[in-house]
Amino acid sequence: MTDTLRIALHGDGFGSVHRRALGRAGLDRAEEPSDGGACWVAGSRVAAELLRRGIAVLAEQPMGQEELAGCVRQAHRSGVVFRLADPLSRLPTVLRFAGAARALRARAPIAYVAASCARDSLPALVRVLGDVLGTLRPWDFDTLADPLGTSSVLGGRLADVPISLRVREERPPGAMPDIEMVLGAAGGELALTSVCGPVVWTSGTERVPLGDPGGRDDWTAAVEAELRAFAQAVRGSGAAASDVQQQLTCCRLREDVLAALGPAPEAATVGVLAAELAAAAVEAADEDARALPDELPTAVETHEAGLTGVPDPEAIAGLPAAMERLGEISLAAVADLLSKALPGDEARTEEEITAVLGAAPRHAWLVRRWLLALTSRGVLLQESGRYRVEAIPVGTRDGMRDAYARLGFPPAMARFHEAALDELPRLVRDEVAVQHVLFAEGQVLSALSAYQDNVFTGYLNTACGYLLARCPRPEGGPLRVVELGGGAGLSTGAALRSLSGQAVDYLFTDVSRMFTVAARERFGDHPGLRYGLIDVDTDFAAQGVTPATADVVLAGNVLHNAMHVGRTLRRIRRALAPGGWLVFTESTRENDAVLTSMQFLLSAPPGRPRVGSEDRRAGSGQVFVDAEGWRRELVAAGFVPHFVLPDARSPLAVAGQHLFFATAS
Repeated sequence: MTDTLRIALHGDGFGSVHRRALGRAGLDRAEEPSDGGACWVAGSRVAAELLRRGIAVLAEQPMGQEELAGCVRQAHRSGVVFRLADPLSRLPTVLRFAGAARALRARAPIAYVAASCARDSLPALVRVLGDVLGTLRPWDFDTLADPLGTSSVLGGRLADVPISLRVREERPPGAMPDIEMVLGAAGGELALTSVCGPVVWTSGTERVPLGDPGGRDDWTAAVEAELRAFAQAVRGSGAAASDVQQQLTCCRLREDVLAALGPAPEAATVGVLAAELAAAAVEAADEDARALPDELPTAVETHEAGLTGVPDPEAIAGLPAAMERLGEISLAAVADLLSKALPGDEARTEEEITAVLGAAPRHAWLVRRWLLALTSRGVLLQESGRYRVEAIPVGTRDGMRDAYARLGFPPAMARFHEAALDELPRLVRDEVAVQHVLFAEGQVLSALSAYQDNVFTGYLNTACGYLLARCPRPEGGPLRVVELGGGAGLSTGAALRSLSGQAVDYLFTDVSRMFTVAARERFGDHPGLRYGLIDVDTDFAAQGVTPATADVVLAGNVLHNAMHVGRTLRRIRRALAPGGWLVFTESTRENDAVLTSMQFLLSAPPGRPRVGSEDRRAGSGQVFVDAEGWRRELVAAGFVPHFVLPDARSPLAVAGQHLFFATAS
């Protein structure tokens, strides 16, 4: 090989930037690829053919995974250099962003990613994602919105981080990739505003640029550096000059993203798009076109509305003490049971304790929650994965019925919990099902209503009803409501009361026909009320819910039952019309008071997976997603979270039950 290396540029897309970079790198340009020479190529078929001829190749992206693997194999057989061009990773702005991201990850996990790019810039975006997250696997994407002619939106998880990805359908101007990215973490957000910067850290009201913005000359310099590295490899030993495994992973991810996006829609002409925008502007200006509120309901007004559902607001201050008493009674019963499995000062592992108790495999997760709760209260001491008794509390049930009454539960709930405590050893061994204790009198719905009828649900259901009554409705049509997991109908009743006198198309759903039949008996022929079966783990469209037709989705304490909450939220997003509302209530943490009663209902039937077995909860033993976790999942699924009620400082928050309000972005 001569000292003066001549590199040919073969294919579309090479322009003045590449010619300047060749000159600055001290390389000559060849008009055509020649045997024994080198070539920068756009197009995988051409690259493979040139490699067969013994020509070293620097290949332009994009390239498919199989095509890339084939080129690598051919380069090895021909004994020549093959490299996939990656000038983006040499840009100063991108290097600063990646370095700041690594420092951020070292302090706190990345909570979410929001990214945007032109479709042609996907390879560049994928490479940057790998650099800033440290890895790309595992990933899971789903379409959030149908292509609109200008962009498509994907949601999902990448490297176990929630991500929202908007892909624009225009071509980026010039040679530089067109990407934007925001990483959210505890304390703030790190943003790459473009490949030329700036990189910005935002925390509260403080906005700090990290270095100066780059310029177009940086791109020429990055291309020059890429050419120098390629030339050095060609002049050297001929070893592979790029991270092939990482590039293969990037290609595979890009292909999966494109598959989720579907084919690129035909671009709308400027005239057609302008006409559509003009028509939309006229419609928006017409006050009679749609009865929209001036602004979204606030947390304060919704909270005040929720308080009207509490029979005695002055008694709210006593809720924490009542809940604490029930937690003490519940865990004292567990401690008494465990004392038989942990005699004296003997220490045992979780597995050994589970075996001594004879716990059914499906209840093993609950034993783990017992151990954690007792350890946090100082009843057990955990060292090196082994537990021993530190102090057994005195187990009495004094004040149990009074505590339930102060929490607003009917007397039947206290009777059920007392029966569950009596049967606790048999419940954990699965010798008796909690349903038999709960429904001992044969009244399934009344028993569930007893559990769901209390101060907390009164507040939350009333607040939900307040929001539904303020949801905008289509012009000249009814408010279209889909309720998921309607169950015993307490949320339904509150919603229908708030919507009284308004035209509605209200679809009550549950996974069990028992509840839809009971709801029909309870609500009868209420105007606009329909009934159906919906499994939140299955595509809604296949179950009769047409995409983009719901104005609001209401879900009362049901979404945690999903195998994967992210996928369920994306199904809800597809069911909602643009700007539609999602109003749901959820428990956001374990409650010691129910660890010996209702929690048994969350154990999966034998042979079936547990709730959360496919999402972030898998293997953790956790059933519920905390408030911050829901916020992340909502953002990743294409929602804008607005508020959570009650405030964490409110006595109403002691049960760990909250209302979430979000709108489709």
